[in-house]
Formats: sequence, C-alpha cells, structure tokens
Amino acid sequence: MIDTLQNQDIELDLVGINKYDIINSITLTDVKDFLESLGVTQIDVHEDKQYLICPTICHNPIEEAESMKLYWYQNNKIFRCYTECNEAMSIFSLYQKYMAINEHPVSTEEAEEYVKSCLKHIVIAQSRQQSNYSIDLDRYKYSVNIPQLPEFSKKILSYFTDYHHPVWKHDGISDEVMDKFYIKFSIAQNKIIIPHFDINNRLIGIRARTLDPEEAKEFGKYRPFQIGDTLYAHPLQFNLYGIYEHQEGIRKRREAIIVEGEKSVLLDDKYYNKYSNAVACCGSSFNKYHISLLTDYLGANEIIIAFDKEYIDWKTEKAHKYRSHIEQMCKKYSNQANFSYIWDYDNVLQEKDSPFDRGKEIFEHLYKTRVKVR
Repeated sequence: MIDTLQNQDIELDLVGINKYDIINSITLTDVKDFLESLGVTQIDVHEDKQYLICPTICHNPIEEAESMKLYWYQNNKIFRCYTECNEAMSIFSLYQKYMAINEHPVSTEEAEEYVKSCLKHIVIAQSRQQSNYSIDLDRYKYSVNIPQLPEFSKKILSYFTDYHHPVWKHDGISDEVMDKFYIKFSIAQNKIIIPHFDINNRLIGIRARTLDPEEAKEFGKYRPFQIGDTLYAHPLQFNLYGIYEHQEGIRKRREAIIVEGEKSVLLDDKYYNKYSNAVACCGSSFNKYHISLLTDYLGANEIIIAFDKEYIDWKTEKAHKYRSHIEQMCKKYSNQANFSYIWDYDNVLQEKDSPFDRGKEIFEHLYKTRVKVR
C-alpha cells in the first residue's frame, strides 16, 4: 500500500528531508497531534491494535464531520475513509483534502511543509542522520504563517435587523457590546447573527445562534449562516473570534484569554471594555495558529485557558480527565508562552458554565485562583 501511495504523490526534497522519512518515522501520537492542530477534538486511539479513528474530515467541513469513519493504520502508515471517499491516503493527501473542503486549497509542497512543521521533532531527528544535508532549524522554531482567509463583503450585514434579542440581553450582554461586534438578527431564519472578523477587520465568516429548539436539537445551536447557495463558513482553526476587537487589550496586558464561545468574548468586553483580552476558538481545543496569533502577532506572554466547566465536582474522575486534557494542550505550546487555566475549586459555576457567565466578580475570583502550568 505504501508503494501505491508513493506513486500517487510527488516526492519533494525540502531541506534534505523527504516525505517518506516523515512517513517512516510517524507514530500514533504524531498523527493525533497533527489532527488536533486541524481542530479535530474527537480522536479514539487504540494503541494495542495500533490504529486511531477520527471524524471524516476528508470530505466534510470540520464543523460537519460527525461520522467516525476515518481510520489511521500505523502498520502501513495510511488514512482510510470508509464512507464517501472510500480510499486510502497519506497524511499529506489528507491535509490537501481537508484544506480544499474548508475552502483553502493548498499545493503538494504546502501540504508537505505543514506536516513537517507539525512534526518538527521528526524533521530534526532525520536531519541529524543525514550528514550530507544541512537544515535551518530556525524555520521550525516559530509558528507557521497564518493563511489569509477569503473575505466576504460587509454589505451583507445591512440585510439583517439591528435587533438585540432578549435571550442574549438576559445573559448580561449589553446593547453597546452587541453594536460593537455587529451582532444582528435574522427575522426570516429566527437566528442571532454573529459576524467573524480577522485581525485586520476583514469579514471572513458569519455564524448564527438558532432560536428554534428543534433545529438546535438536530444541528446544534451554533452553525455557519447560509443564504441561498452561499454558506458564510470559514475554517475556525485559522482565526479567533474577537481577535480584531480585543487586540488592543491583548497588546496592553501582554496576555490573552482563550474561551470556547462568542458569548464569553462579549461578556469580557462588557466587563473590561478597552482592556478586554478574551478571544474564542469556537470549540474545545486550540492549535498552533491560534497561539501564533496571540504570541507572534500580538505579543502575548501569558495565555489563560477559560473553557466551559465540564464537571460538577472537581474531585471526580471525569474532572481529572478533563483537567489533564487541558494541561496537555497547554504544555504542547509552552515554549511559546506561559500558560494557565481557570479551574473551579470553589464550585461557583454550574456545569457547562463559562467562567464569564456568573458575572464580573466571580470571573475575577476564578482569574485570581487560576492554575499555572509548569
């Protein structure tokens, strides 16, 4: 099978390490790290049988990839999709498929460069074994460049109603903050409209919070907004919600808070205005692009993880596993910034609450008692 894949892919020789050096050295842990860098959060690793399973990101946008039918087999170092694709692919081919599905196609060379940047420990180890080659290790010391996403015209925002729905006002989000973030309302679809801007204030996507209970139950509360044939989606792994509006606060404070959802960013803005520094990854994991935005672009020295509370009692096994997951993500990027995370020792939050949901005073208590990652 490997021979077949080699005939399909064009071999390149970047800085002396070719793609087959990578394939031959890759481990299950490396593949898991690679998938997490793309924003994949559900990964089932079976170390005893040397394979892992993840959602079908090879033919579904990441927010729609729900079928756990994409397998990685360690023995022959391939991905195999058992649904729509029904084919085998290398880690490089999967990345190209993933990027094309998420509307940012890349070349074979760019795919190889990305995988190398994810697995730089393999690149460095291989380079030491090849004395006839030299490698510029500084190329892999810093975060990768962040691709510029396609831009939508801001004129689309004028089609929505300037109405601040009571659901969000009841949650404590002020009219001033919703105006600042261009939060609007779609009467036709009964949805709160949430525009997403990149660090340069370009409109790169629109998400919507449905108020229809049946739709929320079937598809989830938050989805990319669609009008006719136009889907205002964007790859969430390349941006952070609130990065434009809160970049001043991040630069001033030299720290950033990563939260899960947009509402937490809006509450942070209400609490601290120009000193606000919360940004949302719109999920339960962060990646190298998110960290690069905060450290390389905005100069953050400390990154605070303020994810939703996924436990009732912090002493339970469930809480322990959740905490371990957060700490592992932090340690993965600890060479780029100091990391800490909010942990509810005093049970001041309800399960599923964001650290911002119960008011400024409770948030500040959680902030002061945050856990520093060593």
